[in-house]
Amino acid sequence: MSVQVRAVLTATNADVLNGTDLENLPGAGFMAVLAASTVADTTMTITGRGFEVPVRNIPLPLRANGQPSEADDTPVAFFVPAGGKVLVGITEVTAATIVVQAMWMGMEEAASL
Repeated sequence: MSVQVRAVLTATNADVLNGTDLENLPGAGFMAVLAASTVADTTMTITGRGFEVPVRNIPLPLRANGQPSEADDTPVAFFVPAGGKVLVGITEVTAATIVVQAMWMGMEEAASL
């Protein structure tokens, strides 16, 4: 089983996954987050409750429409334990359109890749 969400933002957001199907993770698994922005001064921070994800203020790829390129942009990928919570924060300095795509995949599905 996998769960995917997509968010389109135009302002800073401290918890992009809030209110989505990934607000509370279904269990232990693998998570990947891909994002891009229409301006070069947008950053992303990913933290985990119950585990550590070392992503702090990384600049997002610059894309004309804000849509990340699955072929050219590298996702941030990491393991999440059962009961974990992932907080994806986006900070924009200049007005922008930002697209964030997040996917969670259960352990069994991830092991079969």
